[in-house]
Amino acid sequence: MNSQMAMQKTTALRYATYGKPEEALRLETQELPSLGPGQALLEVLAAPINPADFGRIGGTYGELAELPATAGLEGVAEVKELGSPDTPFRIGQKVFVPSSLGSWQSHAVANCDELYPAPEKLPLEQAAMGWVNPATAWKLMHDFAKLQAGDVIAQNAATSAVGKLVIQIASHLGIKTVNLVRSLDAAEELKRLGASIVLVDDRDAAKAALELTQGKKAKIALNSVGGSSALGLCKLLADGGSLITFGAMDRAPAPFPTRYLIFNDIRLRGFWVSKWYKTAPREDILALHNDVFTFMENAKIGVPVAATYPLEDWQKALQHSQTAGKSGKVLFKP
Repeated sequence: MNSQMAMQKTTALRYATYGKPEEALRLETQELPSLGPGQALLEVLAAPINPADFGRIGGTYGELAELPATAGLEGVAEVKELGSPDTPFRIGQKVFVPSSLGSWQSHAVANCDELYPAPEKLPLEQAAMGWVNPATAWKLMHDFAKLQAGDVIAQNAATSAVGKLVIQIASHLGIKTVNLVRSLDAAEELKRLGASIVLVDDRDAAKAALELTQGKKAKIALNSVGGSSALGLCKLLADGGSLITFGAMDRAPAPFPTRYLIFNDIRLRGFWVSKWYKTAPREDILALHNDVFTFMENAKIGVPVAATYPLEDWQKALQHSQTAGKSGKVLFKP
C-alpha cells in the first residue's frame, strides 16, 4: 500500500566530518524518501550509546559510514508503514534498526530485506541493545572452545556490557569466571550477576586468580583492553587455550606473549561481530538470535541501564555514557 501520509521527517544526530562526537554531531531534521515497494517506515523506540559509536564518529572504527551519516550502530524500532504487502513483516512489529541507516534518529525508511525481527518478549531497552553485545558474548563463549560446567574462563573489562553478559551466561551454565576490573567498586554488583572471582587488573592478578581457582587455568580469555592486561590474561590460559581479542580500550599495543605461545601453545584469536553479521547467512543470524534471546528471557539476563535521554539532550547523554563507574548503558529514546 502506498503512503497517503504527508512527507515523513526524521530528527537525527548526524555528522559530516569525523571527530569527537561533541564537536562532529549536529541534531538535524530531514525529510525521508517516500516509501517504495519492499520498504518499511520505522519509528525508532530506543538506541544505546556504545564505545564503537565513538570510534565510528571519530573515524577510527573498522568500518566507517559514508559522510554525511546518521550516528548509532544499533537500536530497536517499530514498523509504522509498509511499501508493499508481500513482506514478512507486519505493522506494529519490532525490528532492529540496520546499522547502515544509523539508529540515533526518530524515524527511518529501510529495505525490508535488511530488517531482522527484534525480541518482543524482552524489555524495550534490552531489545534495543540486542544486536551487538549479546551476540558478541554468546559467540565468544560458543565459537572458540567447547565449554562445560566446571570450566574456568577469564576476562578483562568485566564491568562492560559484554563482560556483564558473559558473567550471567557463564553463571547459568556452571562455568567459573575470573573477572579483571580497574577498581573493586563494582565487585558486589558483578558478584550479584554471578561472577566467581573479581580482581583488580594489575601485575599480581594472574597469581591471585590461580590461587583462588586452586591452580585451574582458563580455557578461553576474553580481551577487550589490550596492553599489559592482555599479557596478564595469557598467564591464566591453560595449554592450548585461546586469547580472544574483541576490543582495545587501552589503545596500547599488547606485549607479544612469546613464552606462553611456546611453552603453553596458546592461540591468539580475534572477533568482530560486525564482520560476522556481514558474512553470516540470514538463517544463521536468525538462529543465533533465537538462541540468545530465548536464553536471556529464560535466565532473566540483561544489561543494566543507567539512564535514557531524548535526542535533544544528546550532549548530556554522551557525557553520561563516558562517565567512569556509571551503573549501566545510556540509551536514546527518541
